[in-house]
Amino acid sequence: MSNDLELVKALIDDDDYERTFEDIELQKSNDKKSPLVIGTAILTSSTTVSSYPKFRKEFSRGSNRRKNGCPCWCKCIGWTVLVLSLLFLFVLGCAYVWLNGFLKEAVEQLTVETPSPQKFDIIEMSDLERKVFTERVMLFVDELAIGTNTDYSPLVLTQDEINGFIGHSDYLRGNMMVSFHDNLIKEEYSLPMDVLGYDDRYFVAKDYLKLVDSSSSSSSNDREQGHDHIVSSNNSNKDTIEIKMTTAATHEDWFNGPLLFGQIQYLMTKNEDDQGETVLSLFLKKGSLFGQNVPQNFVDEHQNLLEYLYDNADDTDLKYIRNVISGIESVSIEEGRIIVNARHNGNK
Repeated sequence: MSNDLELVKALIDDDDYERTFEDIELQKSNDKKSPLVIGTAILTSSTTVSSYPKFRKEFSRGSNRRKNGCPCWCKCIGWTVLVLSLLFLFVLGCAYVWLNGFLKEAVEQLTVETPSPQKFDIIEMSDLERKVFTERVMLFVDELAIGTNTDYSPLVLTQDEINGFIGHSDYLRGNMMVSFHDNLIKEEYSLPMDVLGYDDRYFVAKDYLKLVDSSSSSSSNDREQGHDHIVSSNNSNKDTIEIKMTTAATHEDWFNGPLLFGQIQYLMTKNEDDQGETVLSLFLKKGSLFGQNVPQNFVDEHQNLLEYLYDNADDTDLKYIRNVISGIESVSIEEGRIIVNARHNGNK
């Protein structure tokens, strides 16, 4: 029987199968057991040898299945990730098609096609002049923020300086012009749409910002003579800013009227908690965007559009802006220039 066990062990070891089998048979021939035992051993060995290839093949298949198979939960995760990925790609594709269609319609409705677009005069400004201009403006604003403008010199910005600064942009150079008039700022555009892939199409538009007294008519023909001052007053002095943008394109199939229109009242008052701080409030009187009027119930709520500036007293950036506003005594728009006067420290 021990010889049979050795035979089975030898069969499992594939490399030494034939050699070990011969050794065991030699041992059997030298064994002095009865013929019956020897015959039984040989029969058992023959059966085992004949069934070994089939056993080993089945064992190998089962082992491979256990080694290379994937659990059910792994397959579920894989299918879920695949479905979600395909769904995300589908939604992304739909969004791209919709945005592309919307962009195409917007360009066609708001731009004009012309081989010879309008060009504006280019005001040359050297890099040194631009640097001096930028530093002068930044210094004035910083002095307003920290209250160190002791000489109270006003900041004067000419339209040539503004247009020269614009001319340093490759895209805006010759395609935009700004002009200053009494209580009026005008801007003109002829912007090429080739950056969006639309050659020979241009966004041609005009807009203005106008300062008028709240008691005067809102008509664009009405104009205050002299300067329109933004002055902090305990008497709740109110004034109105009117803005409007129109395009050369008619866009009748999309909407009627100007691209943008608004009338905003501004009010300068003292902060109840800090008498040294001036509070700027903006209230929308009427407005429209892409032909859609602002709901009247929103106008009737009389919400301050700059309320967020004063909600967080600890925010550093908002505090900087509030200090700049408090440091302004008046702003006047004259022919060819804008003048910003600093507030005396004693008037804060």
